[in-house]
Amino acid sequence: MALAAIKWYFSNVKASDVQFPISTKRLRTIRRDLKGRGRGQVDGLTWADVERVCAFAEADNSVAGYRDSAMIRLMSDCLLRISEVVSVNVGHFKQNTLVVQRSKTDQEGTGEALYVTSDTRKAIKQYREKIDIDRGALFCPIRRGDHIQSGRLTDVSARRIIKKRAADAGVDGFISGHSLHVGSAVSLAKAGASVVDLQVAGRWKNSQMPAHYARAEMAERGTIARFKEKGNYGEI
Repeated sequence: MALAAIKWYFSNVKASDVQFPISTKRLRTIRRDLKGRGRGQVDGLTWADVERVCAFAEADNSVAGYRDSAMIRLMSDCLLRISEVVSVNVGHFKQNTLVVQRSKTDQEGTGEALYVTSDTRKAIKQYREKIDIDRGALFCPIRRGDHIQSGRLTDVSARRIIKKRAADAGVDGFISGHSLHVGSAVSLAKAGASVVDLQVAGRWKNSQMPAHYARAEMAERGTIARFKEKGNYGEI
């Protein structure tokens, strides 16, 4: 962070294109030495996982259960980030799409329409009928006993809900608020989507991240899988 700040200062204040080669080289060494440490990449919640998690949530037959199911399904459909899903308002839906007003990859707020599946629309309808809202935040806090609160869910609360619902459904692994983003990318790759398809669906600026998330699924459709696995050895 310090190096980035210094680079910004020289570039924007001093109008000098200083490269800092020694510091840049040292940072590469640090990244290489630390690779593999920490908790690593989160585990994705695939479409099959989402169905299981939401079935368990809805089995509560509570307002909170319907809210959590609707939120998780919407994140899975639209590859939403935590900050995006807690910002969703009732008025952000248009026909079969969700209009995301602003996101990590759309800082200027031009907006983007994302498709919402019929199962998710049904779950959202059930939840809205339970809490009887027609404006404002879609996902609001609910206290124990189904006491609905004003305002909207926080990032922390949404992450906690995802972890709890996954655990309740017996889904193991390192689950976080990013698991639905990753899981949908994996499911799309399994269904035959290309890296470009994943990039567009997840609104990534480049193809590096979706390719990384779905690398195992892509390998199963790679050259060796398509030719050698089928016994296409050619003539000897």
